[in-house]
Amino acid sequence: MVVVLSAVGAQAANVPMAASLPIKKVVLMTVTRSSGPLLPFIGEGTAHLAYELYLSNFGKQPARIVALRVHGSSGVAFNTNVEGEALKESFETVGSADRQKPQDPVLAAGATGILFVFLNFESTATPATLGDALVVEPDGDPADAQLIPIASLHLQKPAAAPTIDAPLAGDRWLAGNGPSNTSPHRRAVIVLDGKARSPERYAIDWVKLGDDGKTFSGDESKNSSYHAYGLPVTAVADGRVVEVLDGLVENVPQQSTMAIELTPANIAGNHIVEEIGGGLYVGYAHFRPGSITVKQGDSVHRGEVIGKVGNSGNSSEPHLHIQICDAPSFLACDGLPMQFKDITVTKYHIEKNGETPMRLAIDGAPRRVPNQEPMEDELVAFPGN
Repeated sequence: MVVVLSAVGAQAANVPMAASLPIKKVVLMTVTRSSGPLLPFIGEGTAHLAYELYLSNFGKQPARIVALRVHGSSGVAFNTNVEGEALKESFETVGSADRQKPQDPVLAAGATGILFVFLNFESTATPATLGDALVVEPDGDPADAQLIPIASLHLQKPAAAPTIDAPLAGDRWLAGNGPSNTSPHRRAVIVLDGKARSPERYAIDWVKLGDDGKTFSGDESKNSSYHAYGLPVTAVADGRVVEVLDGLVENVPQQSTMAIELTPANIAGNHIVEEIGGGLYVGYAHFRPGSITVKQGDSVHRGEVIGKVGNSGNSSEPHLHIQICDAPSFLACDGLPMQFKDITVTKYHIEKNGETPMRLAIDGAPRRVPNQEPMEDELVAFPGN
């Protein structure tokens, strides 16, 4: 954590990375980078990295965040500035009513905010070290802009991200709420036991599309109408089952209320947590009740059927939620990326009549992309189709 008690009197665009100008005004702001193993991953053919910056304004005046500067060193050059609209889309005041809407990056006196950082590198190579810094105006006056440096971040190579097998088989699987800086998973910061974590940083909700681009055919209020419903889920790696919950009733699709009162213990619905070694855990969520075929303590093997897709817990329609974390929990953990050993990605668009999907249109030949994680809303085929 960095507490800054010095300021630089200079224009924000020209504030140097190493500033030593005399104090003019003071920013009483703390900056804390998110915890957990921060691993880059490969998606869409390039490397990406997500982390969060937690900001608190201890001063008596508002503080405006003007830009985030990130630079890389140690082998791979990398420099980027997050500012303007991109900064607004990455910033969120804690307690904000509309978390998906871009916000003016201003922290009122005593306020706390989060800056969601999502770096897109230019290739599959990443720097060994990243340095970042915030440009802040203590009173909204560019003449008082100053730099808040943040401790260097040492990166592992993208190959260090866990590589897993397919949890499903077949084609037309949509990576709903997959990696991006705006998906609901990305913005799900959970505070438990006095610690803020981002367990769903790279999580995916797998839904299956039909010829018309919809996830269902027939009555949308019936789980059985959904293309994903009841399909087998397979273990993505060899491991040991450390937690199982089954027997919870399912939700009626597309309803505003859930079938049960949600708690931290049942929010994942009927679920499995599997330990896969190296301090890593895979969470599989929302199974069909009675379909789970393993119990706590069982050893499982990659490709083994462990249950069927359902609509239990915090779920609006049948899908498989999957995440990898550094602890055996869906909430009290930090999320890590998952790179699938063998997938195919297809470019597509959905033709609509107004807001109603009418046809799933394929825009090119499928591309095999081994050892990558699909990005948000990519269309994927798994082996076995």
